[in-house]
Amino acid sequence: MKKLISLLLTGAIAATMLTACSGSSASKNASDSSATSSGNPSEVSSASSQQGGEIIGDAASSEITISLCDSQSEFSLIGQAEKEFGEYLLEASNGRISLKYYPSAMLGDGNTCMQQVQLGSLDMYRCDAAVLYDWGVESMRVPGLPYLFGSQRQAYDVVTSEIGQQWLQDVTDMNNGMIGLGYLVDMPRCFFTTNKPITKLEDCKGVKIRSLEGAIFMDYKSSLGMNPTPMAWSEVYTSLSTGVLDAAANTLDSFVSNKLNETCKYFINNNGMYLVCPMVFSEVTWNKLSSEDQQIISECWKKASTWYVEQSEGLIEKHVAAMEAAGVTFCDIEDLDKWIEATQPVIDKYSEGYEDVVAEIRSQWLNR
Repeated sequence: MKKLISLLLTGAIAATMLTACSGSSASKNASDSSATSSGNPSEVSSASSQQGGEIIGDAASSEITISLCDSQSEFSLIGQAEKEFGEYLLEASNGRISLKYYPSAMLGDGNTCMQQVQLGSLDMYRCDAAVLYDWGVESMRVPGLPYLFGSQRQAYDVVTSEIGQQWLQDVTDMNNGMIGLGYLVDMPRCFFTTNKPITKLEDCKGVKIRSLEGAIFMDYKSSLGMNPTPMAWSEVYTSLSTGVLDAAANTLDSFVSNKLNETCKYFINNNGMYLVCPMVFSEVTWNKLSSEDQQIISECWKKASTWYVEQSEGLIEKHVAAMEAAGVTFCDIEDLDKWIEATQPVIDKYSEGYEDVVAEIRSQWLNR
């Protein structure tokens, strides 16, 4: 099962690393590896003793502390949504459940955090659907396809439908140590370049661009003629500044919150992906929670996910105005049909066995 199998080989290394990340004294909520699924709050929290991070709530008085790590800054809209989630938890649980929040990849890159979730030393992580496919969840290749959705709102409608709920169930049913909790549907993911405008497909040829490690992301950029390089997000700013990279891809909000206008002169409105990001929850911790607390966590994340989409609407226009004032040039695509045609082999490759689902989603886009 691809990367799941590798966990057996990396477990000892990950355990050593996690020990180094932990505080010297155990939290009152620290996980007990011998605990049963009794729902006893004192047996639940797994990473509250790790150094750093921000507590949303009162850790001293709360019974349960849930840990969440994300690659994005706390100042991004994603970071704000995750902190809202912490506030929702406090309110819904009457202060019993608090959140320990680790922004800016404080606990490591995506693979490291997903391994921590499997081991139970981190409770929650927002990952990309296409990366979950690389970890063995076959259906997660579908929401990671390029030019699948026509808007953020449409992508949100899909993941909150029976289609999206089945994808979450597929994560849980893999028995890979993760529970499919919910989603965060991102704003359009676009390219940005240091010194080269891109308006046509041929402009992509040879561009050195950062990519997530997932096979779909790599193949997508290669199909456009680019040279993708897998790299942790934390290394992107420096790599763009030094010329190691010509370009990267992310949302405009991430571009702004990470101050990438300091390194990139052009933002490309190619809208290639509306990333569907599942929020995975550690099965180790989940099984120690009562059914009531499981429901609280699920509902609070759903509320935070909806908040994110609602706040996204209108934010792009504000960001565009601010970035244009800062000297960034926004480039529109002149031959979008050619871009979609170039990526069709990627869609064909990864939608095998799910052609009906892809056709249903694309028909919704085309009919709007």
